Amino acid sequence: MRIAEFDRDHVLRSAMTAFRAKGYAKTTMQELVAATGLHPGSLYAAFGNKRGLLLATVDHYVQEKGVERRHRLESASPLAGLHAYLNQLVDDALQGSCLVTRTLMELAEQDEEIYLRCKVIYGELEQDLAAQLQRAREQGELADDSDIPTLTAFLQVNIQGIITFAQCRPDRALLDGVINQLMASLGPR
Repeated sequence: MRIAEFDRDHVLRSAMTAFRAKGYAKTTMQELVAATGLHPGSLYAAFGNKRGLLLATVDHYVQEKGVERRHRLESASPLAGLHAYLNQLVDDALQGSCLVTRTLMELAEQDEEIYLRCKVIYGELEQDLAAQLQRAREQGELADDSDIPTLTAFLQVNIQGIITFAQCRPDRALLDGVINQLMASLGPR
């Protein structure tokens, strides 16, 4: 039996676009076949089923966004890095819904594996943000008595708010103002 060869990155990016646009339930296998350019048999052979393709797509999306996030956070100034990350987040949100947020909201209650996977994903974001805030405190950009766990949760709540709000109000100037207010609220530098 011949194994189908294809560009996995292309297939996952194409599936990601489809899932981001319509969500899991409303994206049909026919739409995924059209988006990816693969025959149904090739999709099933490579990913098992539509759910398997979603899981692979989420993993790919998270890996890609994690690399981007860590790249943005790298800066001599931790708060400048955080600001750069938030700007990238807005850019992404203005391109469409977040695949992880959409998947979490649509499927987490009915699929424990997806719920646990999303929990790990948000845990990794929490670790990156906490480390960034800790560095900011160590470098004097945040007050010595800054409560890093609370500030981290504050950032995560606001990040989710920005992602959701951008879908209803895709206004870059307004979202830039929100980011500036968020950065200012972190405390004295």
